[in-house]
Amino acid sequence: MKLVTVIVGVLLFALATMIIYGWGIVKQKNESQDLMNLLFSKGESKVKKYLKNHEYITITDVEKLSENLEAKQIFSPNKIVVKDKKDYAKQLMNYMVKTGQVETEGNRYKKIGKH
Repeated sequence: MKLVTVIVGVLLFALATMIIYGWGIVKQKNESQDLMNLLFSKGESKVKKYLKNHEYITITDVEKLSENLEAKQIFSPNKIVVKDKKDYAKQLMNYMVKTGQVETEGNRYKKIGKH
């Protein structure tokens, strides 16, 4: 085997290792935000499903829906769970109001477009 072939092989291996390592660092850096987004997405889905069968939802209802709610990424041992249901429910509903998914009617929330 030629020396040039060995050197090129070692350099390509080093380059591939560098890329995979860099990708892992970026993924790890963004993991907490990704887990929060995933948790909010799961909460949104539960609220939307609830609103298909009910006209209104309250913070108390959202708290009940968020019991045992957790999010976990594939190939990661880390997960995030809802510990403070009241705070999570308020943040989730504020987000859903801000993004135009629900509207406020007093202390209740209603799906937009549903009459």
